[in-house]
Amino acid sequence: MARFFISNPIVSKQEIIVSGQEARHMRRVLRLKLGDKVDIFDGTGKEYRSEILRQGHQTLTLRILETTVPNRESPLTIIMGQSLVKGNKMDFIIQKATELGVSEVFPFVSSRSITCLDKERIEHRVNRWRRIAVESSKQCGRLIPLRIETVAKFDEVLERGSLATKKIILWEKGTRNLPSLFRERNATARLSESVYFLVGPEGGFSEEEIKRAEGTHFVPVSLGSRILRVETAGLSFVSILQYEWGDLR
Repeated sequence: MARFFISNPIVSKQEIIVSGQEARHMRRVLRLKLGDKVDIFDGTGKEYRSEILRQGHQTLTLRILETTVPNRESPLTIIMGQSLVKGNKMDFIIQKATELGVSEVFPFVSSRSITCLDKERIEHRVNRWRRIAVESSKQCGRLIPLRIETVAKFDEVLERGSLATKKIILWEKGTRNLPSLFRERNATARLSESVYFLVGPEGGFSEEEIKRAEGTHFVPVSLGSRILRVETAGLSFVSILQYEWGDLR
């Protein structure tokens, strides 16, 4: 069943009006016709099985057949701070982070970030990442697309983690390892657990950045004896988190 995303919450219990890119995709790409059924989600956790009722010049009107609230979001809130990286690596990271159940991504600039973008290019990239998150949500069945904030400075990213239950910065020289991290949490597990973690750029974090992170109660954690690529490190950590504390079982 084809899935489509409506950015505004659906308030009607009978009909849904689809316009813009989603309407064009339904009509011109999939060539859906009257009576065809689709699934609609609006980011509120609900899914609407609907059928095409009417076709306008630039819109489609759908009749809601059934409203459900599937349980597809992880009980673990995962917030990922990702330093800007070269090329299209961020596209891949956003896509896979969505599939793995990350709740939110904070892109940021660190001292060793190679990519330097002006304001206009930053806005373009963020909008692109948001579109990727929506498309990935359609594919993987998520009901609430991954949220992506605008690009921030390193100190701003540190401040954003103030409400997280656990704050972690991935660092190859970290004094904590994964087994000790999981033992600590499993002894005091809470259903409302949230994890906020930071991933550095290709050159990693500087010693000064690690000290600043520790000053705001981030714990440096190592992922083992091998040096992982940026796109491997963060996604591997998310997979392990979801297995140990989330819903990847």
